[in-house]
Amino acid sequence: MPTVKFHASVQYNDLIGTAAADRHDSRDLGKYLEEKGLIRAGELVVGIEMSSLEVHTKTQDNAVHVSAFVATQDFDSMQKLRDAGKTLEVRKISLEMKLNEFFGLFKRFEVTISNGGLLDGRHITVV
Repeated sequence: MPTVKFHASVQYNDLIGTAAADRHDSRDLGKYLEEKGLIRAGELVVGIEMSSLEVHTKTQDNAVHVSAFVATQDFDSMQKLRDAGKTLEVRKISLEMKLNEFFGLFKRFEVTISNGGLLDGRHITVV
């Protein structure tokens, strides 16, 4: 089993940042995977990765690649393992989704990226 770092990275990393999202009240990725028969009983979605391949048009109309990282342990158990510095064991489920379908799984979604990560996590004065 390969061990990888859970962190966003693309070929050149011209823009680096963070993302935050609120789960949707009625439908989230866990429920979506359950409906598709891709998640097992007792599994918990603990991570999500969404990526878009090269875009050579004015709009991104192609499907995006989504990976769900699921664990067989509950959140508190996973958090204890993480806090103890243990490597977390997860199962990866990969699928393709329409971009609007992906964003429909969240109540709110925000991405911040800056040139080379220059602003990432920094206090800035907006004038």
